[in-house]
Amino acid sequence: MTTTGWRVPAPEIPASKAALPRGELAHFPRIRDEDHPTRWEFPSYLDNPRCRWLQALKELYEMPIVFPASLSPEAGLMLHSLVRNIRPRVIVEVGTFCSVSTHWMAAALHEIGGNGVIHAFDDFGPIHKGPWRDAEMLQGRREWVEDRLARAGLLDRVVFHPGDSPTQLIRAREELSRCGGVQFAFIDGDHTVAGALQDLWAVEPVLNTGGYVMLHDTYPEQCGGHEGPRHILDHLNAVSAGLYEACELYLSPLNYGMGLLRRIG
Repeated sequence: MTTTGWRVPAPEIPASKAALPRGELAHFPRIRDEDHPTRWEFPSYLDNPRCRWLQALKELYEMPIVFPASLSPEAGLMLHSLVRNIRPRVIVEVGTFCSVSTHWMAAALHEIGGNGVIHAFDDFGPIHKGPWRDAEMLQGRREWVEDRLARAGLLDRVVFHPGDSPTQLIRAREELSRCGGVQFAFIDGDHTVAGALQDLWAVEPVLNTGGYVMLHDTYPEQCGGHEGPRHILDHLNAVSAGLYEACELYLSPLNYGMGLLRRIG
């Protein structure tokens, strides 16, 4: 290719550029209440009877308790693919909930091979009924999660840290440091501004440079008004100790949103 005689002229480059508000973007997936699903549909292309962990996930997605707060199958598959490509040795998960995201990430570690492990932080308290979820689990959630992961053959990939996540993260820092630090953190716990910041601040001291943080529920107008993850994205390098670059990701079929952060300093 020659470097002379450009065929395409350079555009007229504005002296300053400003991001449009989300509502003005030409492409920003939305869903109306009348079109809102009432359960997650497990895609037929993932229904592989020979894959133990996929069958365990299929069973999970059939349970009303996982909707809509758990990742959709499409979002879970994206998370699974990211972990398989990034190949972290240590993952921190804040907000295990019903363990759908835990299954997707642990399965990725299983497929990679090696000794990769997830450190899962959650209070494992009761799950009450809520919008679009007419199901609850008032006790025994940790034992239930352990049983589901055992059915999938993935329990050995997960270390549980029950209790308040920022407190337990601080207590686990020495252990995480001995393992070489954290290469991937999935933060999906307390969605208030204070709660999301506390979780980020608690994991930052052991997050490797070059490592990633994934935030879930980043579009408050579509995910029940959760403001914490959105606040982090909008003020990322003003509220964090490290320096980050970020990419926002749309989700299907409900665009609750994800933010993928990479620590670069």
